[in-house]
Amino acid sequence: MRAGELLAALSALGLLAVMFADWFGPASAWETLTVGRVALALTALLGLTIVVLTVTSRSVAMASSAAAITVGFGAITLLYALYRVGIDEPGRNETVVVGTPALIGLALVVGVVAGAWWSMADERTAAADSVRQTERVLAVRGAPRPAPPERDPSRARRGPS
Repeated sequence: MRAGELLAALSALGLLAVMFADWFGPASAWETLTVGRVALALTALLGLTIVVLTVTSRSVAMASSAAAITVGFGAITLLYALYRVGIDEPGRNETVVVGTPALIGLALVVGVVAGAWWSMADERTAAADSVRQTERVLAVRGAPRPAPPERDPSRARRGPS
């Protein structure tokens, strides 16, 4: 497991835990955010999906696809959470106090998105696993084709006049 997957996994686990802490006064994110609880939970689960696909040695394309989906969905979740924590807190604004767990939750969403982004960027084509996978794919294709014959430039085809 690489650093991006590790960051996404730790942030996702932390996000799942901090969702039940007091984000807005005595109320947790799970209690107060109706759409947000689903978005936060899905973002955390998508972050863990990257790790599961990487650890189970699935193809690189599956883990990269999961990372791309996590970045996109996580960015939307981050915008929603920023709006709910910073601009439109649940309840009456005079009585709602944004707690430290809300800020930690925002940082953990950023961690999931950053870990997924880092995972997509870290291809490691020179790693031993990458070399073995490439050799396995090339072995299935068979022998390379010969180069096409050189064309005589004087015999070039010309279009209709």
